[in-house]
Amino acid sequence: MTIVVTAIRARGACIVRPVSTRAILAYTSPDGTWKGVWNDLNSEPQQLGRVLLRRIASLKGDLDRFVTQFVDDCPEGWSALDKNERCSDPIGVFGGRFDGIVATCDPAINALCFEAQYLYLVHRPKRRLFVFKIENREMRPFGMVTFDDTGKAKPNKLPAVEPED
Repeated sequence: MTIVVTAIRARGACIVRPVSTRAILAYTSPDGTWKGVWNDLNSEPQQLGRVLLRRIASLKGDLDRFVTQFVDDCPEGWSALDKNERCSDPIGVFGGRFDGIVATCDPAINALCFEAQYLYLVHRPKRRLFVFKIENREMRPFGMVTFDDTGKAKPNKLPAVEPED
């Protein structure tokens, strides 16, 4: 006999669904730090990455507006950004350091940072979106796009998976 244990969570509840791929959506600051929020579902680059590129294009490349709308105005985080579903149980903000290419996560800001698989980092000065595989060490991006003034990304998509070490 097989026993299946199920858990029922409220719609929009976030954090650590065992089969979800999670990410942090963040932006850089001039002081070398980054600030971000949670995305609980569909966070792979071929899913969330595509959504982010479309959202930036729909805003005509206005990265300030993108950051305000999807990070600063959603401190509770996203259950599923692709469906515009916010978390019903706020997780809090995340943070770390960024030197222009290498990023780190700071568990002192939010201990859940290493529960996410990806970090999507908007770097407004260079009009770039980086994607990192989250690790408890210095991270280099495995994907990057640059946006022109109209929001068109070059290349037009993020890589589907990070390369193996």
